[in-house]
Amino acid sequence: MKEKKEKKRWWLILFIVIIMIGTSFSFVFFGFSGVEEKVKYNGIVFVKFPDRWEAKINGRTAAFSFLPADVENVPVSGDLSKRLQDKPEIDITYDSNSSNSQSIALAEHQMSLTLANYGIYVRQGFTANSTFELPVIICDDSTLNVPVVYFRYSNSTSIGLEGDCITAEASSSADFIKVKDRLLYIIFGVLK
Repeated sequence: MKEKKEKKRWWLILFIVIIMIGTSFSFVFFGFSGVEEKVKYNGIVFVKFPDRWEAKINGRTAAFSFLPADVENVPVSGDLSKRLQDKPEIDITYDSNSSNSQSIALAEHQMSLTLANYGIYVRQGFTANSTFELPVIICDDSTLNVPVVYFRYSNSTSIGLEGDCITAEASSSADFIKVKDRLLYIIFGVLK
């Protein structure tokens, strides 16, 4: 009789251990929450991932760091939609000696990845020769078919036109990412 009780106890202990291990693995493989965060903006559904928001726009997936509502307050002057939409190539430039070069490079990289999914080529460069062997792209190179976006530090965050050149100015590292998302939303027609 004692043997039977001992055997039952071992099975119970084994069962509890299996449940605990299974629960631990489920958290590792499936996360702590099965709830997916979604936000709808002008009929577009944005899905939250740990490091980005994604949305299906024009049948393809686009990634963003901020929702449209988070970047609506970035001032925009000029009709940028005509300058940016339906372009096969967009050139992006900045000063390689900028104190914000890492933030700008990240914004450019993220913008390039998202636009590549739409068949838009992004050519990256600097405003002057550098050791990085990237082309020199200046505002004077901007055309109606290939616009130039010039990222630069400023005391305020805004996007505007200087002649044919689009200036994307930011006052902090995080604002360069906001400006990048604001530009993407303009390109995709989500914001004006």
